[in-house]
Amino acid sequence: MKKLSMIFLFTGLAGNVLYAQGTGSIFDQQSTKFKLMLAQIAAYQVMLSGLQTGYRITETGLNTAHDLKSGSFNLNQAYLNSLKQVSPVIQSNPKGKAMIAMQANIQNLFSRELTWQQQQKIMNAAELTYIVQVQQNLLRQCNQDMNDLSQVLTPGQLQLNDHQRLERIDHLYARMQDKQAFAISFTSRCRQMAQSRKRSTNDRNQLKKLYGIHS
Repeated sequence: MKKLSMIFLFTGLAGNVLYAQGTGSIFDQQSTKFKLMLAQIAAYQVMLSGLQTGYRITETGLNTAHDLKSGSFNLNQAYLNSLKQVSPVIQSNPKGKAMIAMQANIQNLFSRELTWQQQQKIMNAAELTYIVQVQQNLLRQCNQDMNDLSQVLTPGQLQLNDHQRLERIDHLYARMQDKQAFAISFTSRCRQMAQSRKRSTNDRNQLKKLYGIHS
């Protein structure tokens, strides 16, 4: 009986030891898994923090780039707007008024010549029509030059600096001078041709009278 009791006692102790060992092993495994899980969570937090930092840097960079671009655009727009302004020096350039005077002179040259030619009745209808066509074509070109001049002198029309505006005015002024020179030459030649024809007609009439020729 005593031996049997010893056997049960030993068996119970052994079972307790085995249970304790098994339970400890399970706790050790659970602890290891828990530590791994904590390590993974820590790594994820580090990665998330890095992504957030990178996003903030990228966002800041984009905002800075946008601000710089907007600032550059504003500066460029301000410069372009300034080019549309016309300084008083440019607006008071005497060549502008001189061009107006030259255009008026061209018109007067043709008007006087056509009036004289019609009164003299030396040129035929086709010749008079040709003079009118030359006048109209020349004045149309003069009007185009004056429109171009108006754009140069009017604020908000062209994006040019003062030097470019002066160059444009000089160019238009030279063109108007050429047109005036042509108008003077052309109307003078028309007058000379008509007068030469008139003298020839008078000479023939004198000869006819001299020799008693009646046509």
